[in-house]
Amino acid sequence: MTQARNTIFNNIRNSLGRNQLDENVVKTLEARLAAHPVHEQPTLAQALIPQFIKQLEKASATLESIPNAKEIPFAVLAFLQQHHLRQEMVVDSRLKALPWPNKLRIAYRAAQAADVVSVSSAFAGIAETGSLVLLSSSACPTTLNFLPDNHIIVLYKEKLVAFIEDVWARLRAQPMPRSINIITGPSRTADIEQTIQLGAHGPRRLHLVLVERTGNV
Repeated sequence: MTQARNTIFNNIRNSLGRNQLDENVVKTLEARLAAHPVHEQPTLAQALIPQFIKQLEKASATLESIPNAKEIPFAVLAFLQQHHLRQEMVVDSRLKALPWPNKLRIAYRAAQAADVVSVSSAFAGIAETGSLVLLSSSACPTTLNFLPDNHIIVLYKEKLVAFIEDVWARLRAQPMPRSINIITGPSRTADIEQTIQLGAHGPRRLHLVLVERTGNV
């Protein structure tokens, strides 16, 4: 922890009059951190995958299910052709080893204002809401999730969880990333005459490639 952060936390402790925590308080806090309580959760109306797909499509996202990772580049290419998009994009570098067709122009970097399509790899999918969880890293900068008009996300079925609490449990088992983005469908707003407009503050299309078989990406 840096000296600046220490100074900030010490100032907060001093203002609260909590320079030294009572031993019982420390034990209570440690117990809570070791065993995180889970609040009441709803019963899912369907099995995990059908529930996730239903909620994903309800949020105006689209989906293609494929058998294995080798099919990812062709699912991406089909999306570009369907929407008459240029065959160029910025891609999460964890997907670099895939057999991308030579016709695709791919950059492995942070997204820029001129980029139209990005491809990211998801940490998890949440069946309760149809949301996708993406973690920032040097391989997948956060700009890939929000700058391009078309966002394609790759998710393995094994990474599906029922509730958001399941995501935090998985995250606690690894180093915490700098940022966590929970995305539900394309960007939207109803600020203008209470009419839904897609793409107001981010991608106007969100397309999920759901991969059946376990892979390395």
